[in-house]
Amino acid sequence: MMAIDKWRPYLQRAPFEIVTDHKSLCSLGDQQLVTDLQRKAMSKMVGLQFMFRYKKGTDNGAADALSRVGHLLALDALSVCQPQWLQEVANLYETDADAQELLAKLALCDTDDQGRTLQQGVIRQCGRLWIGANTVLQTKLIAALHHSAVGGHSGATATYQRVRKLFAWTGLKRAVEEFVRQCGICQHAKHEQTHSAGKLQPLPIPQEPWRDIT
Repeated sequence: MMAIDKWRPYLQRAPFEIVTDHKSLCSLGDQQLVTDLQRKAMSKMVGLQFMFRYKKGTDNGAADALSRVGHLLALDALSVCQPQWLQEVANLYETDADAQELLAKLALCDTDDQGRTLQQGVIRQCGRLWIGANTVLQTKLIAALHHSAVGGHSGATATYQRVRKLFAWTGLKRAVEEFVRQCGICQHAKHEQTHSAGKLQPLPIPQEPWRDIT
């Protein structure tokens, strides 16, 4: 019934089948409806060209797999999606002195006093990806979250909150504010958040000709 409610605009166009492993449902249209649930269900079927088709549960392996006991299931393979630029972050650690020092420190202990850990070759700080002192990569990440359709050229505060949820580096807030301040599209499309200058102050009406020359 939930599927019919969701896909009703498409089901109204042509006949369709309802496959079930309950044989008694195949004759539901010929039976006398005695319960409110049956009446409510059949009222939703009015106007649709449907037909029940019985299929044994043993023959319906796809549906049977959804109802199996959890401890009988076994995981055969696991695929993990990893972005390509994540390797770029790890490669930039080699040219960053602070990152090299941090990597050596994390090799001896699992975590430091700021909650940074080493996971699969990259440094994470409280679950966020730690970026080194590479300004080119920092600008690329800010631009991706500011210029994209998700970012929508938001202000400095909204962009900072969006970046800090995923990444962490020293001076992140200052870098985001500077990037948004220099964004050409934001400068053309947004006005400054300042108080109004007030009403215009007109010049006084002169009392005689050539009294005030401007």
